[in-house]
Amino acid sequence: MKKQKIFVRLLLVTLALSFSLSSFFACSKKGDATDADGEVSTNTEEGGEYDKNGYLRDSLPELDYQSDVVTVLCWNSEHSEFEVEYGNNTVDNAIYKSNKSVEERLNIKLSYEKTLGDVKHTGEYKAKVTNAFNGGEYWDVIASYTRSTAICAAGGLLKNLGALGEENYLDFEKPWWSQDIINKTSVGNAFYFCTGDISTNLIQMTYCMYFNAEMLDDMNIQSPYTYVENNQWTLETLQTICKNIYWDVNENDIADVGDRFGLVGAYYAYPAILHGCDVPIVQKNSAGSFVVNESYKGQKAQHIMDDILAVMVSDKSAFVDNTLGIFTGGKTAFFITESGTGLNDLSTVTFEYGCVPCPKYDSSQTEYYSTVRQPVTLYGIMANLPQERVGTATATLECLASQRYRQTTPVIFEDCMKHLRSTSVQMTQMLQLIRDTAFFDCARIYAYETKYICDKPGNCLQDGTTWANYVNGKMGQVEAAVNSLSTTLLSIAMQ
Repeated sequence: MKKQKIFVRLLLVTLALSFSLSSFFACSKKGDATDADGEVSTNTEEGGEYDKNGYLRDSLPELDYQSDVVTVLCWNSEHSEFEVEYGNNTVDNAIYKSNKSVEERLNIKLSYEKTLGDVKHTGEYKAKVTNAFNGGEYWDVIASYTRSTAICAAGGLLKNLGALGEENYLDFEKPWWSQDIINKTSVGNAFYFCTGDISTNLIQMTYCMYFNAEMLDDMNIQSPYTYVENNQWTLETLQTICKNIYWDVNENDIADVGDRFGLVGAYYAYPAILHGCDVPIVQKNSAGSFVVNESYKGQKAQHIMDDILAVMVSDKSAFVDNTLGIFTGGKTAFFITESGTGLNDLSTVTFEYGCVPCPKYDSSQTEYYSTVRQPVTLYGIMANLPQERVGTATATLECLASQRYRQTTPVIFEDCMKHLRSTSVQMTQMLQLIRDTAFFDCARIYAYETKYICDKPGNCLQDGTTWANYVNGKMGQVEAAVNSLSTTLLSIAMQ
């Protein structure tokens, strides 16, 4: 952390996510390798707008920050992302090399300070940033769990990334940036954080459905891949498949983790089905203000929730639980989880499995929508960062984003594929489709400020209550909170 008096140009390069197909097979700009002694080489390949494999380079000029230390306040993320050691883990090694590449290109030293910032420590993270701000201190970059960063933004602690001044190296048109999160969270030209290929957590945190291919085949049920191929992977198809799969394995007359189900997922995962049916939570109206989406509080969401609840209550084919062992133990046909589950948790599974996006509402829906789960990293710049350091901060983030676009993302994707038992072309295509259709929802990011409306569908399913009761009883309070958030963010931008 640095005192405001220090007059060194800062580079905050906000990083954003590209779920484009090229992002997952992009190659390193640096031509990284290890020599016989295991030392990391980050030699730069010269020339051209694209690297030798056809992937875009960034447009940063030659910059030399004279060994300046760029400070980053980061968090206890679920997966490696910040400061790592070089060793036997391929993903960690890719992160390590991308960090070194940035340090060499810009002649800087990245200094990561890790602090608690996960879902249980959002208040502590904000307090740490607030105390620094009030004391005239800052980090060049803050990087934390979605809700921790969002709480800082709503508290007026972050700069508007849409108005950083002339010395700003962020280029949000580049494929390593997520336009979606900017579009979803901006008010006017004001937005306060971004994410992208820099976040290894983000790449692994897109909701999808893993399925037990052997179970479905034994039941003479057509592969979900075929349904996707024929544009028949819909909510009705999922419901039809799941029907009658339930089996009271332990014969205790209660649906529990010992039984077999058609569909299982955590309460916080089930809303991904609503999103998959093109039902966002919060959107922007014609005036650019946040409002609760009409479909979310209207008949469409009601119909979807009634269908899911009917399956759960009538034949117990769906179950609310976050125990991955239900899937790995072969006790459910479908499990709602993150795309990175294949990389992190399924390497010991003995049966054939695959993954598909959450289903469409019906066959007339043109796109799939794959919700990004909250434990990803959002990057921002403290509001009191001196203007003379904005260049350094934005250059650092832009460089780090573009390097990870080429050096880290493809390694994560390829490593994931190595761990999957199903290495078919179809599996590869589905993982690409899921990432290509990933999207953010403002209400998931600003969960605290919107009264946790993002979790309420799952809560209703878990409790066995109807969505209509929630909408009729609580939606007015949520709408007021969403309006207040919009007003707050706009007022911060005008200060």
